[in-house]
Amino acid sequence: MRIRPPFAILLLAAGLLAAPPAAVVHGGAGSPRARMDGTDPAAAKALATLKAGGSALDGALAGVVVLEDDPRFNAGTGANIRLDGRTIQMDAACMDGATGGYGAVAAIERVRNPVLVARKVMDTPHLLIVGEGATRFARAMGFPDYDPTCAENKARFQRVQAILKGSDPRQIEAWKRYDWKKAWNFPTPLKEALGPSDTVGCVTRDAKGNFAAAISTGGTTITFYGRVGDVPMFGAGIYAGPKGAVACTGNGEDIIKHLVAKTTYDLLARGLPAQEAVDRALRAFPPTIDLGLVAVGPSTTGGGCNYSAEKKAFVTDYRRQMAWSVAQ
Repeated sequence: MRIRPPFAILLLAAGLLAAPPAAVVHGGAGSPRARMDGTDPAAAKALATLKAGGSALDGALAGVVVLEDDPRFNAGTGANIRLDGRTIQMDAACMDGATGGYGAVAAIERVRNPVLVARKVMDTPHLLIVGEGATRFARAMGFPDYDPTCAENKARFQRVQAILKGSDPRQIEAWKRYDWKKAWNFPTPLKEALGPSDTVGCVTRDAKGNFAAAISTGGTTITFYGRVGDVPMFGAGIYAGPKGAVACTGNGEDIIKHLVAKTTYDLLARGLPAQEAVDRALRAFPPTIDLGLVAVGPSTTGGGCNYSAEKKAFVTDYRRQMAWSVAQ
């Protein structure tokens, strides 16, 4: 019997009919909208994986890998170079909403796709592996040595020197007040530079109505050796459960303090449409601290950011900011 569209909508809302597969991808807080030429293919790859029978987790990983391989984004190849001019440390995580499985790596070095290493962590008794241990784990799992240094992140390293010198209004106030040079703890000599803290992420809904999230970042340039942000912190950077999935980007320390991903997921679990849940999370966040996020629910998708790369200012028209793409 043919189901009429209005009745199908009611069944979707009641959870009695699975919505078609969907993927939502973001390219990082403050990423220009023009960068959707990178997030669109990532979302398309995630959706193609889902339509080919892949799980929600398979789709989320596939979407993030596309962005990790695009040197314009701060993840994998293209990850930010730290203040010493040579160190690149990356964080990544993934979560399966159907099983509650979670895996993450932090401060990992010399791998091409940290999010795939995070997936391997999900198969272990652990949730998070860090630093040299994470890199050694990657080698044990068959991931070859890989140098993510490229022309794009070298150019970015040079451009951000002006920010550290105080000419950029987005310089974090806490670092303006703190003598970070005195506390320098890198093994190589100091070079003055600062980079953006963009993160890439993907949330998915598969044909069975299951959800997953994956996320990856090269962190921010102005951090100490070994710093870890929100990406691998459970409930902060990502969260996925039976009612949806969320992936965040922005200032990691503040995202951790507010457990943004889990807080936004709780709104989905209460029945809010994904876009409304995203908007509420953004309105509740400090209005002068970068935050972007994407979400997918049982029948809806959403995304947005509180900072405009084009205007170089914080804004309230969240949905038209950041590079983020939907495929369904």
